[in-house]
Amino acid sequence: MGENIVLALFVATPVLIGIQLFRLARRSKRRLSKGKTKTSCTSLVLGNFVVLLFLLSSGLLTGEVYFRFLYDSTDSVNFSRVSRRWFSRYWNSRNSSGCRDNMDYYAAVGPGKRRISFLGDSFTSGQGIKNIEDRFVNRIRSRRSDWEVHVLADLGWDTDSELDFLKYEVGQNYQLDNVVLVFCLNDVSDLMPQWKESLKSAYDDVCNAGWLIQNSYFANFLYTRWRIMSNPSTRGYYAFIGDGYRGQIWEQEMKQLRELRDLIRSNGGNLMVVTFPFVNAVGPNYPFAAIHQQLNEFWKAERVPHLDLLSVYKNEAGEKLTVNRFDAHPNEYAHQLATDAIEKFVAQNLNPLQK
Repeated sequence: MGENIVLALFVATPVLIGIQLFRLARRSKRRLSKGKTKTSCTSLVLGNFVVLLFLLSSGLLTGEVYFRFLYDSTDSVNFSRVSRRWFSRYWNSRNSSGCRDNMDYYAAVGPGKRRISFLGDSFTSGQGIKNIEDRFVNRIRSRRSDWEVHVLADLGWDTDSELDFLKYEVGQNYQLDNVVLVFCLNDVSDLMPQWKESLKSAYDDVCNAGWLIQNSYFANFLYTRWRIMSNPSTRGYYAFIGDGYRGQIWEQEMKQLRELRDLIRSNGGNLMVVTFPFVNAVGPNYPFAAIHQQLNEFWKAERVPHLDLLSVYKNEAGEKLTVNRFDAHPNEYAHQLATDAIEKFVAQNLNPLQK
């Protein structure tokens, strides 16, 4: 109801101002017809002010119509109304495991099949990808009928969330074969509570904003963009990521990753790791290259097969790989590029215990 009232106000405002502008124009025309060529300073200021109000209100109406009826995409942190509406439209195919997929998973591996369980976050579950068949996971599934390809992933999962979910699945007799951890550089954020607290504060501020922000798609979008840009954590994102790979935080992250590896191996599974870069930042001056090298060295020391997708994306333009300028998740093209590399990598490193 509130959003319909807002739309009515946005429509009525330029109409009413336009009527007033028309009256002022008629009054000025009558003055000219009577030979009065001079316009008072007050009339000139008033006329210019009404024109300005008309242009502003028309701009607001255009913005409201665009974001309410035409714009259909996400933002990185899903603060805005348009992003939440996108999820209500396209994120409605959850299976019995609670993951975004159009099929349910059985506990035991099917006869003659190899199971590939992709464990990850929004990169794996496909934020910004309207049709799940365009995700790299589903692309691989369509190519490999001899594989059971599962998506154990959800929005906002970090290493601790992924570890907890896999423990739960194993406790439900879910059989492990090949588990591919799809790692993103911000998966250390569970160990950095100030990051999540800062984002939560910004989100709460958006949720508790005034009536107009809550009911206008355009005003809500502008306000959420301002809150994200003014948030110290999002503004200093590069520094935040670097902090996660130094000192005690990195030690804790390595401990979690080793625990995940041991859980998989103790249940007869084989761990592989695929690392996604921040696709919006790829290029000759990619600021996270040192972290990728650090991860390569870690997994090599742990004797875990590791595919770094930075090599796949390094010659691509960041804006060509992302969902949109406000959402840095990989788009359909980025998923397409990743498919061949991941499929080949998995095929080369299948669990030797079950060949």
